[in-house]
Amino acid sequence: MEPSHERLCPNCSAPAEQRQRWCLECGAELPHARRSGLRPAIGLATTLTVLVGATSAGAYTLLQDKQKTPPPPTTVAQAPPATTPTTATVPTTATTPTTTPSTPLPDVTSKLPRAVKIPKASVPKVVTPATPVTPATPVTPVTPATPVTPATPVTPATPPTTTTKTTTTTTTTKTTPTTPAKPEMAVTNIALNAAVVAYAPYASQDIDLGDPSTLVDGSTKTVWRTPQVTPAGGDPQLGVYVDLADREKLRRLVIDTPTPGISVEIYAAASGPPTKITDPGWDHLASRHDIAGTTTIGLPRDQAFRYVLVWIVGLPPTLDRAALSELSIFSLQPE
Repeated sequence: MEPSHERLCPNCSAPAEQRQRWCLECGAELPHARRSGLRPAIGLATTLTVLVGATSAGAYTLLQDKQKTPPPPTTVAQAPPATTPTTATVPTTATTPTTTPSTPLPDVTSKLPRAVKIPKASVPKVVTPATPVTPATPVTPVTPATPVTPATPVTPATPPTTTTKTTTTTTTTKTTPTTPAKPEMAVTNIALNAAVVAYAPYASQDIDLGDPSTLVDGSTKTVWRTPQVTPAGGDPQLGVYVDLADREKLRRLVIDTPTPGISVEIYAAASGPPTKITDPGWDHLASRHDIAGTTTIGLPRDQAFRYVLVWIVGLPPTLDRAALSELSIFSLQPE
């Protein structure tokens, strides 16, 4: 029996022809005698081809990583096509699968001798697996509700007979009177602008008594004068009274006169006025003789009077009439 001259691949033990340079199963280079000048050139070309392919695949992978990374595909390996003994198939380097064609490898055959042909790398087809469908969650069957047992009706109790007693409460509101604040009091001239009347019960009807209203105008420059008395220094037997319009408790009387030295008597009445000086309705309060230009006469404070009378009873020896310029009657009044 003749010995077999069949060649085997040292990598995968696949059979190969004598003139075959590359393994058709794994793509490994088969050992054979070659020219001393072609082996380094073929090795260099193979190395350059692998490096260029790896660089191109890596760059494309980086570009694709910046975008959304697709799901991992399933790579289907294909057997390299049969070639002539003068060509060799370079094993394909697995790259990141993509749905677009990869960049073609550069042709380096121009750098090799014309007698050597370098096969181009073939790009494996990428098959993208379909996304598995997630099975729907099974629906949990609804447990039927437990039927409710109707409650036993409760017989209402007979309400007891009650007697309602209504109590009427009377609320008495007690109002406490508020005491008004006591007003401030001040001594005031109540004769100012009051009514003044000349009082001459014994004089004849045709005597001119003048206008005594100037006695309460608040000015000492206006003067009221009595009728002339004959002889000089006699008793005029007349005077003037101030109507205060209401009963007042008096404190003092101030007389201003341009004829000092005259004599006066002070009377007061609660009502009236009385028609005669001797009428008991007049209360005698004070007497002053030879008065000065301004004379203050104190009055009793325990009684209230409406009318105050200044009765002139004497003149200085050199005067035949008396004159008065102002009458002021003071009482305690609220401010």
